[in-house]
Amino acid sequence: MTGALDAEIGVIGVGTVGAMLMWQLARRGVPAIGFERYAPGHDRAAVGGETRLFRVAYAEGAQYGDLLRRAFRQWRELESAAGVPLLNTCGGLAIGDPGHAYIRGLLASAEASGTPVEVLDGRAMRDRYPQHHLLEGEVGVLDPQAGFLRCEAAVVTAAALAERGGATVLRHTEIDSVTERDGHVEIRAGETVWRVREAVVCAGSWTGRFLPDDWRPHLQPRRLLLSWFAARRPEEYTPERFPIFIRESGGVHLYGTPSVDGVGVKVAGAVPSMPVPEPDAIERRHGAAETAGISQAVAALLPGLHPDPIREDAFTDLYTSDEVPFVGRVGRGRLSVASGFSGRGFKYAPALAADVADMLVKGTGAPWDFMAPQRLVPDIPTASGEGR
Repeated sequence: MTGALDAEIGVIGVGTVGAMLMWQLARRGVPAIGFERYAPGHDRAAVGGETRLFRVAYAEGAQYGDLLRRAFRQWRELESAAGVPLLNTCGGLAIGDPGHAYIRGLLASAEASGTPVEVLDGRAMRDRYPQHHLLEGEVGVLDPQAGFLRCEAAVVTAAALAERGGATVLRHTEIDSVTERDGHVEIRAGETVWRVREAVVCAGSWTGRFLPDDWRPHLQPRRLLLSWFAARRPEEYTPERFPIFIRESGGVHLYGTPSVDGVGVKVAGAVPSMPVPEPDAIERRHGAAETAGISQAVAALLPGLHPDPIREDAFTDLYTSDEVPFVGRVGRGRLSVASGFSGRGFKYAPALAADVADMLVKGTGAPWDFMAPQRLVPDIPTASGEGR
């Protein structure tokens, strides 16, 4: 290698996971440079939208249980370090038919991971959470550890703490290429080149641009829609009275958070995400059919809300072909990825970032076998980190 290293670690994308990784590296005293084409907390990708759900009872599988429990502690550590409230544990409801795969999977996962939940029948739901109209036979499953995260504030806070700890965040810096060389990784933006010992791609929907071609068919940017609705009685939709929720009701998927400003209640999910060929060119406005889809769901299942949205937005996130995160080494040993969270990664981002930081510092393999990129392209040999 010619020339000195500019840092030990380069982080491509200082969004959700990138900002958390920068913070975790700074805590370990590891010099890092983060490259962000906009600025931490921007609204052009998966960070925007005021809030993200936090859950410990997780239908996606008990294998996430330890990660979620550690994430809870990491969120509290981030809040304490910055003096900024980020996680509101207002509780969380899963609503649906107890015979449906979603509720059955949630209860099985909670039991396997030792997560306490409370099952509420229709009468109990009407008494405690009358904001929801339940269909015949539906139940609610209450996760008392659940709540919501202030997503933009969390990313801005993590990036600021990383910089306070000695990291460098290069804003408005669009990277053209990331290339493994003998003994280092070369990161190029126009005529400027940085050299780092290792690089991690955390670029969300843009991740495929920086990876070897073999991985790209398994990664797909998708457009997700968000909407906010005004309440007829706003006092009934505060965090103290209206937990976060996810429901599968009569073929409709819906999720939402309480009002954080006393006006808008966030509800989304009724309109499925759609693939986009180019994340830079997504349509932020909702079409008439898209607005009608979410409005009909709100009118039927949340009658205390005015069914016409007062605000709409759209963002992109990166989905993998099996909707499991894409975390581990993808090159000859110096290039890693932490992306592909398929719309679900914000809640455990700080704990996952801590695992990736340990992987980089200790030179070990991928922290989570079921997230390893090699599950998607098993025939590609990938260095495990020896010899660094």
